[in-house]
Amino acid sequence: MQRREFIAVGSAAAVATATQAFATQAFAETAGGAKMEDMHPALYKPLEKATIDCVSTGNDCLRHCLGMFAMKDTSMAECADASMQLVAACNALATLAAINSSHVPALAKVVATICEDCKKQCDKFPKIAECVACGKACQECADECRKV
Repeated sequence: MQRREFIAVGSAAAVATATQAFATQAFAETAGGAKMEDMHPALYKPLEKATIDCVSTGNDCLRHCLGMFAMKDTSMAECADASMQLVAACNALATLAAINSSHVPALAKVVATICEDCKKQCDKFPKIAECVACGKACQECADECRKV
């Protein structure tokens, strides 16, 4: 490639990038000056946060249960089952809440029950930090689910 061709290609790329940036900015603002995120607000932000927290603590609890299984201790089998269901359900609800799905209210009712069931299992192990944290997150998530 000759030096002139290289400069021409580089200039064309710079113009294309600048044009794309300008178009993106223009699209992000409406005629009234409002930003796009103002046009499509998150309807379930607190619920989304609660479900994400529940997934995180549920995974921590599940990791602890699996560690117990590795030591041939199955005393937390019901807890592991409840945590697994919790993580799956809360992941689904978090996704639907993030996109303002019309299915959020119906799923939130089911997830509240799953959270309460998981909390019952967590309450059986008050000396295990993962279970205490998961139980707290479950209660907060169930409370948020009931608000929807």
